[in-house]
This record gives sequence, C-alpha cells and structure tokens, in this order.
Amino acid sequence: MRTKFILVIASLMSVAMVSAQGTFEPLPQLTSPEKVHVVDVGKFTQYLGQYIETDTETGKQDTTYQAVPEIVWQSEGEDISMQTNAPRHVAPIHMTGTLNGFFKNVQFYVFKYTYESIDAEGNPVTLSSIAATPDPSDVSKVNNVLIGTHITITADWERPSNQTNGLSADSDWGPIFAMSAGKPTSAGTTVSVVRGVLGVLSLGLSELAWGTTDIVREIKYNKYRHNFVVMPDYEGYGETSGRAHPYLYQELTARQVADATQAAIYAYQHDPELSSISLQFEDDWKTVICGYSQGGSVAMATQRFMEQNHIDDTFRLVGSICGDGPYDPMSTLMYYIEKDRQNEKMSMAVVLPLIIKGMLDTNPYMRTHKAEDYFNTKFVETGIMSWLNGKQMSTGDIENGFIRMYNEGKDGDPTYFRDIFDQEGRALMRNIMNEECYRYFGNIYDNYKNTYKTAAGIPLPATRGVMEDLHFALASNDMTDGWTPRHTILLFHSNTDKVVPYDNAERAVAKLGGWAVLHTAELGHDHGDSGKDFFAGDSNAGIFINDNLRITYAMKTLLDLPYSGQTTSSVTSW
Repeated sequence: MRTKFILVIASLMSVAMVSAQGTFEPLPQLTSPEKVHVVDVGKFTQYLGQYIETDTETGKQDTTYQAVPEIVWQSEGEDISMQTNAPRHVAPIHMTGTLNGFFKNVQFYVFKYTYESIDAEGNPVTLSSIAATPDPSDVSKVNNVLIGTHITITADWERPSNQTNGLSADSDWGPIFAMSAGKPTSAGTTVSVVRGVLGVLSLGLSELAWGTTDIVREIKYNKYRHNFVVMPDYEGYGETSGRAHPYLYQELTARQVADATQAAIYAYQHDPELSSISLQFEDDWKTVICGYSQGGSVAMATQRFMEQNHIDDTFRLVGSICGDGPYDPMSTLMYYIEKDRQNEKMSMAVVLPLIIKGMLDTNPYMRTHKAEDYFNTKFVETGIMSWLNGKQMSTGDIENGFIRMYNEGKDGDPTYFRDIFDQEGRALMRNIMNEECYRYFGNIYDNYKNTYKTAAGIPLPATRGVMEDLHFALASNDMTDGWTPRHTILLFHSNTDKVVPYDNAERAVAKLGGWAVLHTAELGHDHGDSGKDFFAGDSNAGIFINDNLRITYAMKTLLDLPYSGQTTSSVTSW
C-alpha cells in the first residue's frame, strides 16, 4: 500500500480558534496544545538551473533545465544544494544561469515540532510532525490550511519530519508542501510552475529535464496557494519510533492528526522561534485534508472525526481529497479473495501483514491474538513481522527481501520459499494466510460477493472468536459506515488498482451517497503509478488537466465551497 510520491499541501491557520484579542483557544475535544515544542526551523528554496549538456555518444549539445533544491535547517546548516542529476550520460554539466525571468524561486518555511495526543489506551503520548508556512517576503497573509496525511511507510526514515535531504523523491511531502509557496512574477501574474516541479518530482530529480518549448505552465489560482500545511508523522514514527504504528486504526490516527493540526497553529502563533515567519490568516481561510493510499483513508477518517466531534466549523473544514485509499478494509480483503480464486497474485504481499499487524498491535478486538493465528508458519518464518517491527525497511526493501528469499531459500534449500513467492516477490493470498483464516474469509466472500461493495455490506459476526475478532477489527475501521458527512469528499481511484482495489471507492459512493464525488482514473495504472496520477494529473495528454495539476484542481473545487451549509449537490463531478 506504500508507493513513494511527492504530495501537494495547502494552508493552515485558524482564525476561529483565535479570540478577538488574538489568543489561541484550545478545543475541549482535543489535547491541549500548550506542550507543543518547536524542534527545528528551516527554509526551503527551489529554482531552475539552466545547463548546457554535451551528449558523450553523439557530441550534441543541449540546453536543459533542472530543479535545484536547497533546504537549510536552523540546527543543521545546509542539507542539500545543487543536485544536478543528468538525464543521460553526459559530459560534466556547466550551469549557465537560472530561469528567474520565468520562474521565481519556490520558497517556504518549514518547522518540525512535537505535540501531545493520546494513544490507543487513552494515555498521553508525545508525537512528532512537520509544518510549512509561506515566506513573509512573498505574501502578507496565509490563504488556507491544508492537512496532509501521508502514504504508507514501513521505515522510520521515510517519515515526513525526516526532511534532511531536501525535496526528496522518496516522500510525498513535496507537492503538498509546495502549496505553501508561490511568488508573483515581475509581470504581475501568479508563479510560473515548471512542468514537474509539483508533479514530476515524484519520478525523481534525474528525470527533470525538458526542452525550451516545454518549460513553464501557469497555475492561475494564486489564492489557492500560500497555505499553512501540516503533515504528522503518525504514532510509531519519529518521536515514537519505538512504539507500534496503529496501521488503519482510523479513529485513533484521525484524533492524533487533529491534535497535530491544533498544536501547529498554536506554535505558529505563540512560539518565539516562529515569530519572524508568523502571519495572520485571511478572513475567508478554509481547511482541506489531502492524502493518498493510507493517507487517503486517514484524510477521510480525519474529516469524519472532526464532524462527529463538532469541530469541523472551528477548523473551517470544506472537505477532503482522498486518493486510492482503503476506506473499507473488508472490501480490500474480499477483493484479494476474489483474485486468489482466479489464481491472481498480490502485487504487494506486504499489505496483508501490515493490516493485520496494525490490528494486533492496537485494536481492542485483537490484543489477545498473534500473527500465527492468521498467517501460515512458513510465511511467518520470513521474518516479516520483525521487519515491520524494526522499521528499518521500506516496502520496496521488503519486496526485495521476498525476491531474495525466492532466490536463496533457507538453510541451504534454495526452493524453501518458492511455494509462497514467485521470482518477483508476489504471492497468492492462500499461500500467505493459514488454512483456517483463508476458509473463514473465503466463506464470507462466497456468501456476500454480490453485496459487499453495496450499501448493504457484510453483517457482523454473531459471536467472538479468533477469526471473528479480526472481522470485528476490520469492520470497526470501515470509514464508509455509520456516518453521514457534512462536507464534500473528492475521491480519486484507479479502476485497475490491485493493491487498494477500486471496490473501496465503490463502497464509499454506495454508503456516503452524493457527499462522495468520484473521479475514476482510467489509465490502466496500478497503485504506485496511480499515486503519480493523483498528484500530477491523469490526462493522457500529459501531466496537466486544463493547465492545472489534478490535485490543484481538486483543491480549487473544495475551496470554492462554503465551509458551512454544503449540500450533496454542491459538487457533482471533478
């Protein structure tokens, strides 16, 4: 469920949380933000360098343009500068200048902080997060708030607050945080955005090179930029890397995200470290929540938490943008059963242990059970649970580990794991789950295969048991059930996603009705490439949709709505 992307985020700062005297009023439903602590402050800058390249094979010289990121943290000094990766084998690159005539420096400030929330037991816990804010030299006020909920990670170094390498192609924070930036050009238009600075960065800096005829596009919606952005690490990463991550424990994560947002606002207003970059909010500021994959489901869960706890108007929430998220874990499991019956292998075999481990670690129904209750013995022997506990391996590392086991086996037997994995590290569901677990959920599929994606869904078990408890745990994290939204949810989902299946989007539309407005991506992409489509645009003609990034268009759609008094007819398509 993890693929590495760059994410685009919008603004945050809540005037409704500030009294007439300008002092912060903590929300009684959330943890008091007064223990927030700013750990570090940095400034991010990115500009385009103009280069002359000589192809070593043909001798041809080309003028190319590459993004040059630089981030300077207060405590660490310069972290990254002048990353100039060539698009092919070339002689040493000579930089001839920058494109400041076309492209003003994208710049914004970032700060890392810790904040107080609660854990699954209701006990206090100190978590970590990162936030971004516009450069005061660019703008006088913050336009909006964007809460970014990050994708699935399995290694602690992937967390959002670990930004020691500039605008990394290995994270989804770049496009989201870029929504804090934006600087008018000398012509008085809005900031010119080079093709890819908000989107193609997800492909890696080495691919950022274009000809002179395809350099810049305009993002015409300047009022939708210059935002305050918050992106929490989630429990289990950063400050709490020694604790279990409550994967897909949606209500808990949503609460922690809301606490992170409140704490970031409080720090922005009160901490002396931020006084030189703190700005007021526009009178008409609003909040959007945005995420992909796990972040998509957390975005929906955070909207649900805010609405059910009646703090949505305080945050001036206008809605959420949710990409390819596991909103209904049972739908995902039923899809895997269906594909297994068709002898189709899971493209990411790490997904099931991630889901079940998250339930085992924190869900009240699962705390007396263990991994062996659900997985077959040989799969547990891979060490998958230790890998997830250790948080040193990304999902890509884990997939490579599965490939290595296929090739090397165990104890001198090179074929030992070949009845589980193929040479690409893929696996049939039946070869991962133990017989009892596979049979239990297979029977559910047989009984409800025609209704599990509909509003009717799957009924809960009548009794408790090892398998029934997993069923209860999965159902308790169904974001589509037991809730009638008050704000618009923009869904994006690839109809060929095999990791987080399209069934999740269908279930959301069936249960949430007109509040869930679905954009179906029909490019034939699986989960990873669909993430790039989500952030950069899914047009066959290129990166941009009507000269706008897909995610930017979604933000504009929501921010044009009122934060109070929305109806299901407010948005019908996007």
